[in-house]
Amino acid sequence: MNNQPIQYQRGWVEFYKLRFKVTPDVLIPRPETELLVDAVLASLRGDLSMKKFPVVLDLGTGAGVIAISVAVNNPDCKIVATDVSDKALKVAEENAKLHNVDDRIEFVTSDLLVDVTPQGCDILVTNLPYIPTARIPYLDSSVKDYEPHVSLDGGEDGFELYRQLFQQINDLNWKPKLIIGEIDYTHGELALSQAQKYFPEANCEVKLDLHHKQRILKIDRN
Repeated sequence: MNNQPIQYQRGWVEFYKLRFKVTPDVLIPRPETELLVDAVLASLRGDLSMKKFPVVLDLGTGAGVIAISVAVNNPDCKIVATDVSDKALKVAEENAKLHNVDDRIEFVTSDLLVDVTPQGCDILVTNLPYIPTARIPYLDSSVKDYEPHVSLDGGEDGFELYRQLFQQINDLNWKPKLIIGEIDYTHGELALSQAQKYFPEANCEVKLDLHHKQRILKIDRN
């Protein structure tokens, strides 16, 4: 029986009221991830509303849905979108052209912050892989057999990539005004403690998704 997700079969998915191309080279965007876009847009309308051309860094962009949704809904911002996969970036670039925002998004191949200079960016938004490695074999076959594991596997406890990212931010002495990340629903307490460990001066909180599960980590460094 073919359990390939319908989104791959038809080649597109709807996200934030926009249509995006998807291929097996990218993770299929989930509705919960729209909350990341909401949070970025709220910050751009609020704390950063007085800044001319604020810059958003979308780390691990995949199909580009976060970066492009933000660009479409806020014409004044600039965006840097990165991914470790060149194949994923190709899909993201096609989607940016589809929505006529390719002139405002810079696409960069990078493993976390290794090959990107983030100092000019005001907001960091990311949906890093967060599923614990041991849980991968037990995922539904439509996920584990078809979606790229590099976009799913978050290491032993599922939070390894976030730890690496937080350490890189500190090593670079980069102070983004806001860090927003999607987390596993079991990671609320872990995410909060790690955020407070790496950024003790920040206001850290975990927000619930529409199913009342802990889903969004917000680190405010204003």
